[in-house]
Amino acid sequence: MKRLLLALLAGGLPFTALAADPAAPPAAPVPAPAAMPPAIPAAPVASESAAPVVLDEAGAPLYATGSVGRVQVVGLRRVEEAAILDAVGLRAGDTLAPWKLQRDIRSIWRTGYVNDVVVRIAPSEVGQVVTFVVTEKPAIQKVVFSGNKKIKDDDLQEAVDITTLSVPSDQRIAQNVRTIRDKYLEKGFYLATVEPILTPVGDDLVDLEFKITENRKVIVQSIDITGNVGVPDAKIKRFLQTKEGGIVPWLTSSGNFIEDNLENDTYVVRSVLLEEGYVEAQVDQPKVFLSPDKRHIFITIHVTEGPRYKIGKLSLTGDFLAEEGLTQGAVRALAEGKDLRDVEEAFQRDKKAGAVITDDWTPKVERRLFDFSGQNQPIKTGDWFKITTMQGVTQRISDLYGDQGYAFANIVPLPSPDPASGVVDLTFDIQKGEKMKIGHINITGNDPTFDKVVRREIPINEGEDYQGSRIREARERLERLGFFETVEISTPRASEDKTLDMNVDVSERPTGSFTVGAGFSSVDSFLLTANIQKSNFFGLGWVVSIAGNISKPTQTANIDFYDPYFLDSRWTLRVSGFYNQRSYIENEYQRGGVFQVGRYLDTRDDIRLALDYTLEDNGLLSLDEYKERLYGGELYRNGVTSSGGITFEIDKRNNRINATRGVKFSLSTDLSGGFRLNDKEVVSIFGGDFNYWETKANFRFYQPLVKDDWLVFKYNLSAGRIQSTDGSIVPYIHRYRAGGILSIRGFEPYALGPSVRGTGYKDYTQERSSFVGTDDPQAADDRLVIGGTETLINQLEIESPIIKSAGISLVAFFDAGNTFGDVQGNGHVDLLDLRTSVGFGVRWFSPIGPLRFEWGFPLEPYPDERKAVFDFTIGSAF
Repeated sequence: MKRLLLALLAGGLPFTALAADPAAPPAAPVPAPAAMPPAIPAAPVASESAAPVVLDEAGAPLYATGSVGRVQVVGLRRVEEAAILDAVGLRAGDTLAPWKLQRDIRSIWRTGYVNDVVVRIAPSEVGQVVTFVVTEKPAIQKVVFSGNKKIKDDDLQEAVDITTLSVPSDQRIAQNVRTIRDKYLEKGFYLATVEPILTPVGDDLVDLEFKITENRKVIVQSIDITGNVGVPDAKIKRFLQTKEGGIVPWLTSSGNFIEDNLENDTYVVRSVLLEEGYVEAQVDQPKVFLSPDKRHIFITIHVTEGPRYKIGKLSLTGDFLAEEGLTQGAVRALAEGKDLRDVEEAFQRDKKAGAVITDDWTPKVERRLFDFSGQNQPIKTGDWFKITTMQGVTQRISDLYGDQGYAFANIVPLPSPDPASGVVDLTFDIQKGEKMKIGHINITGNDPTFDKVVRREIPINEGEDYQGSRIREARERLERLGFFETVEISTPRASEDKTLDMNVDVSERPTGSFTVGAGFSSVDSFLLTANIQKSNFFGLGWVVSIAGNISKPTQTANIDFYDPYFLDSRWTLRVSGFYNQRSYIENEYQRGGVFQVGRYLDTRDDIRLALDYTLEDNGLLSLDEYKERLYGGELYRNGVTSSGGITFEIDKRNNRINATRGVKFSLSTDLSGGFRLNDKEVVSIFGGDFNYWETKANFRFYQPLVKDDWLVFKYNLSAGRIQSTDGSIVPYIHRYRAGGILSIRGFEPYALGPSVRGTGYKDYTQERSSFVGTDDPQAADDRLVIGGTETLINQLEIESPIIKSAGISLVAFFDAGNTFGDVQGNGHVDLLDLRTSVGFGVRWFSPIGPLRFEWGFPLEPYPDERKAVFDFTIGSAF
């Protein structure tokens, strides 16, 4: 029974007024509200002159007087007491007053959690104890859906936030009604209705049913843009969130009508017109018409373009500080398209050189090496006005001031159009605001990653001036690590004056994997693979991996440890060991290890110089006597290789694992053994059985061709040269050979390179042909690939993700490359001798690792080469 007991005091005489008792609720289902108003009528409101009193425990009326000693709530079963007390304004120590009780009764009703409220007052030693006696609304036994056919129960249940045995308020039920309807709006069911129904089931419990009437799907049949003359409909519609249904609207989300999207489209249309130079363009509210059969929607958006404007003169007003590089010349340089880093570096360079920085100082920008940042659009007199150009300049000016600590600099562009001349002058008004410092840097969500791993990626310290570019750089560096799913950085005001705290909230992602698998590869036939990899070992940022693969032609085992910040310094350390055996053309083996120490050379840790030492035992496991004697036994020989070298590396990719933009460049040179000093003496520096000098270079380039990285161009260039330093022949195991999925696709692995004519034949009974030599003078001769001393490999790809969430993409490629140089090392790269191929493939980042399925077709194949080669392997592309 719903009731509200109010005692009213009028004229100083106590009396009791009882609200009328409504009939008990029927057992049949009772519809609950579908919108914000509460289901239960609001409490009766006493007149302003009336004063509420309450009853004591015996039911006698009491005056609402005295001091409040304690406030409490009784009668709750499932609702938290804090939820009711939050609505109560009375606090211990307050003076009781009728209007305060009336206010709190109303507030409790508005929570939507109760069916009845009674207020009682009892004296105590600490003062009057105010007790709100409430009767809760029934709890939800279960939530069910009816009438839904287009959206499954599981999907609706996921959207609803009402749980079993909870006591939802009327407002919360209404919010869930809107949430369900929004799900239908996303699918184009604009006429769908949702009605919540509460059905009593006893024991103070009810079932909550959302009764859904889906109705027909409403499709946007047409969008008409009227009033536009200079900007065609197609250019405007391309940017609208609301799309026309097209031929098969039921297969896509095109044609779905969402009211919020249409409201945003009003601003989108005006932005398009501003981008085309129509500074005074106006856009009316869209008009929406529903067809008589309620199946189609027709939308009309009327625009008034006005004149098209070109840019006139540029003016600057406001705050400028020469001593901090904030001059009109610096701002004008940004407006002319100069990069912010260039301007800031020019200021630091002139300041360090002792130059006098005056109010009219203009930066002299020098071109930076290895800078692949995009070109900024300049503001130029005579160009058509573009809103994006103006916004870009505004942002760069804001960043300039932000890097000097002015976190809240206000940059206001003020266009002044002149319709008569068709020219708009631009004035940027700059108000720097107060200079801010960084207070505490708070890191949350990093479990198990240590704080120091996060902090070393933040190029700003506590107590330093605020720098917006450094904060953006921190986010980029943390995302590039690959340790975190999300990185959120905020800078709220701190308790200290003119100070901002820096809150870094990260969400960890799994950085380790353990996989054991079996499969079939065109390169390796049947294979077994096992891999243990951890990119954030012990939460210290170490990269540790152990991997092994066994197949008929290959057996490999690798262990690798890499610390990108050795001993928390800017030095790097890598230690690895390996064992490789492969039987493609010859039965080869390599076993050894690498020790490398590196150092970052720039503040962003993108440029690195490393020294390395490699010790390996390599050679051939089985040879026929013919090859053992070939070229005096120097070509086919085994031994220990001991080498030291230096590597220079630049990595400007946006992602170190799956890059879609940026570049990577590396150049290395290694000396194995030593070198010949004269005809009789060889100086050994590193020892070992081989003496040669090798130089290698690699360049990788990534560039999206369309927005959202749905079409990415990739280019990989590899070049190398190896030469003997003691006058001997470079052995077969160190020579360059091309071909295969990791090199020139469309050819068999290691099948390309310089060859000699040898007496013998190719054994085609093997899975791969292998040359078998013979001393029989009557034997025919054939081509024996021996590899070259120089190599050039070009790989061009266009990759498009077809199912981004599953990591599946399509790729088309063109490869061109070969190896060069005869047995003695004579001969160089000849572009006319490059072998070429084209092809396509499918890639999948599966749980066991990246899978590649690729079909290659050699252009102008030799008679003994296949016309098409299918490759499948586990491993990443470049």
